[in-house]
Amino acid sequence: MKTQRILVKNCIDEIADTREELSRLFFRELFHLDINLKKFLPGNTVFLNRKFFNMLAALQNVKYLENIAESVVKLGERHLIKYGAQIEHFDTLKQALLKALEQHLGDRFTPQLQEAWNGVFDEVAAVMKQAMTTADRRMETRPQYDESTYDPNLLHEIGGEEGVYRVHERFYEVMFNHPWLGQFFFGKSEEVLIAKQTQFMVAAFNGPNNYTGDTPAFVHMHMFITEDMADLREQILRQAILEEGLSESVADRWLKVDQSFRPAIVKKSIDECVLKCVGQVPVTATKPLLMEP
Repeated sequence: MKTQRILVKNCIDEIADTREELSRLFFRELFHLDINLKKFLPGNTVFLNRKFFNMLAALQNVKYLENIAESVVKLGERHLIKYGAQIEHFDTLKQALLKALEQHLGDRFTPQLQEAWNGVFDEVAAVMKQAMTTADRRMETRPQYDESTYDPNLLHEIGGEEGVYRVHERFYEVMFNHPWLGQFFFGKSEEVLIAKQTQFMVAAFNGPNNYTGDTPAFVHMHMFITEDMADLREQILRQAILEEGLSESVADRWLKVDQSFRPAIVKKSIDECVLKCVGQVPVTATKPLLMEP
């Protein structure tokens, strides 16, 4: 099992520069197998690429599956509740993925590597399926995909990647110096975070996907981030958007996209923190007395 996880991770690392081609092959195979899946995956090529890259990121981090199980559970719940995904879709997804990998890698897709991809996909899928089954029991109806979350003009109205970058410059200047939230950034590079968050949000706004980092759930899984902290962060982000000269409407739409990642980050107690390795402790931030109500 461990060997399979390493093989898949190394394979994803090796094909990083050709992910878009693999994505194209994957969706061609997927929609050929089941054209009805298009209703769960609306949007243009950039939008589809982002979904595919997120799937690769989840599989790439399967090395830590036991540690990130809670994050994968939330991912499964979100696919059911937000996108209307169904458990039976996993078999089709795996079939399309293996076929795309075979075409993309050619002779490099050895029986051993195929077995590894098959096993790793099943590991992640099993956790997500269980989460979806549990969540489904709590739902009276199965909601359909909310197409209002797809906002193809937002990036243009922000001012493209440069506009997103300028907002993040304002945002992180406040965050790094904040007496409470700034505690999460000790030892971090402000410039690196600005660049990474810009790449991530440009992709989230259906722009080019140049983000190669981990998913928000994985990045923040060891951080105890509360609802109050998330609310304050949103206030700071809104202020940065408005100070850059953008409208309230753009701020609302930006935050709507940003809030879609919130359930994967916010935790109700420190016990929900998931540690990546032995010896690591949850990252917490103490609220200064002057900020207490």
